[in-house]
Amino acid sequence: MSVNYLQSYLESLHQSYANINEGEVANYIPELMKANPQWFGIALITVDGHVYQVGDSRQSFTIQSISKAITYGIALEDNGIEAVLNKVDVEPSGEAFNSISLEPDTGRPRNPMINAGAIATVSLVRGDSPDEKFYRMLKCYERYLGRTVSIDEDVYHSEKSTGHRNRAIAYLLRNSNIIERDTDEVLDVYFKQCSILVTCRDLAMIGVTLANNGVNPITGVRALNSHYVPKVLSVMSSCGMYDYSGAWVYEVGMPAKSGVGGGIVAVLPGQFGLAVFSPKLDERGNSSRGIAACKKISADFGLHMFRTGRSTASSVIHASYTAANVPSKRNRNIEQTQLLAELGHEAAVLELQGELIFASTEIVICEVLKLAEHANYLILDFTRAITISDGADNMLAGLIQSVSTQGKTVILTGIWDKYEMVRRIKKAIGHTDEMPLLKCNDIDSALEWCEDQLLSEKACAVSEAPLAKQNYLTGFTVEEFEILESMLEQRVYKEGTYLCKEGDPGDYLFFILSGQVSVTVPLSHRRHGRISTISAGSAFGEMAMLDRGKRSADVIADQNVVCLVLDYNRLEIDTSSLGMSIRWKLVTNIGRELTRKLRQATLEIKSLRT
Repeated sequence: MSVNYLQSYLESLHQSYANINEGEVANYIPELMKANPQWFGIALITVDGHVYQVGDSRQSFTIQSISKAITYGIALEDNGIEAVLNKVDVEPSGEAFNSISLEPDTGRPRNPMINAGAIATVSLVRGDSPDEKFYRMLKCYERYLGRTVSIDEDVYHSEKSTGHRNRAIAYLLRNSNIIERDTDEVLDVYFKQCSILVTCRDLAMIGVTLANNGVNPITGVRALNSHYVPKVLSVMSSCGMYDYSGAWVYEVGMPAKSGVGGGIVAVLPGQFGLAVFSPKLDERGNSSRGIAACKKISADFGLHMFRTGRSTASSVIHASYTAANVPSKRNRNIEQTQLLAELGHEAAVLELQGELIFASTEIVICEVLKLAEHANYLILDFTRAITISDGADNMLAGLIQSVSTQGKTVILTGIWDKYEMVRRIKKAIGHTDEMPLLKCNDIDSALEWCEDQLLSEKACAVSEAPLAKQNYLTGFTVEEFEILESMLEQRVYKEGTYLCKEGDPGDYLFFILSGQVSVTVPLSHRRHGRISTISAGSAFGEMAMLDRGKRSADVIADQNVVCLVLDYNRLEIDTSSLGMSIRWKLVTNIGRELTRKLRQATLEIKSLRT
């Protein structure tokens, strides 16, 4: 199934925000004015390597000031934190990106995200020549992006020929000995780094590499030493959006960096990198559509980094299996059991655990969509889910709607204490009463419901089963069957009646002709735990035939039940050859069924451990 909620969400967001026309394309660098103001792309990449993109996400543009974050990381690796701090501070300036914001006494720039700090940072990149410095920068970009990069020569020459303010800043830095090398050479590298060509997808890849502690999640290549990742993210958080940085953190809440080429990259550590590209800028030099889209995404999914209960959710899936490997506790006749072994893969279970936030829920969505390629019934169990964010609710609601339109059925279990989640999903979907979505309390009851649907589809549902169809009577001759039938007593039990209780003598074998019973054990607070459900065509009480022990559980009629009861004592009295043959075939069939159940239990253990 190709439908994905996140992809659909981004497509809808892109359509809605493409009509925003506020702002102007950057005009102080002539070449930037050539950008199409209608370009608009969004890309999101998770730390698991899933890529979502829409619009002009592959349109090339120049990285501009977003390069400052990459260069700052290189400078930290080349010189160490203290040496870099001696040249460039990390305090927000509260001023525009091209402000001359230097400490009065030392001439040190306020932070590496304004032009003054970025020019100083470039001077700290090691290299015996400008070409060597820039070559090392390009190789670093290759590690971030997983591909080679180049510059836009026209933009480079345009910036170089018009960058008089940056030259003034650079000479002030040289005058304070912040820059210790040839100023024009440093500026040349600075102009080139701003002219590197990237796409919106590339920016998202830079973001997710930082989110993944410096490692590109797709190539596995480390782009930045993990020791310096928090330092880069810190200055992005406090200074990356210039004089809008405080409002950005307050409203969006993710480390970010913008560029006058129209790009914005945002990072949610441990979860994803987000990028938006649109050339029209607001008065602060940030993409107008980019700001609006990032605000909306953060609000819809509760992505603010200061929200509590955050985790990487690498183990959100506790277990994944199908009804073919782990069926319900309902015992069925031979025909139904064999059919469900073939059809059980159509009912899949995902047991979830831990915190369901954006990244972990995205993992769940991808896994559900993968399972939905083969399964028509999808059971999501939340028993072990500790926290479910508002954003996760929205994503789950979108997933349910998406797979439902494909004719799939979703059932949520373990939600008896997840009141807010249920309320929000009901509100988002709007017609849950018509769906089996919330009608099963636990996995077992949901599996049983799915099995019943599969059997009904194959016209194999059974409400009554004559004695001849019983599992334990396979292979009996007509004569043996007649003798056994003469030993049986018919009994009728009303719904809620005990057929036997724990501790009763195990003298009888019950063949169920109609109705069903549950085998239960008492729990605390007057509750009962179901061991199994037995319906028409099956029998219970067989263990006593082997060891003549006492009943180990209660058996209660779930509905009116008609059964035939065999007293073992009557069977043992018959010492004829036919009587001996009957006993032998019963024991053989019971042993075969117990072996099947043991094999099934082994398969379940294997399935639940993976």
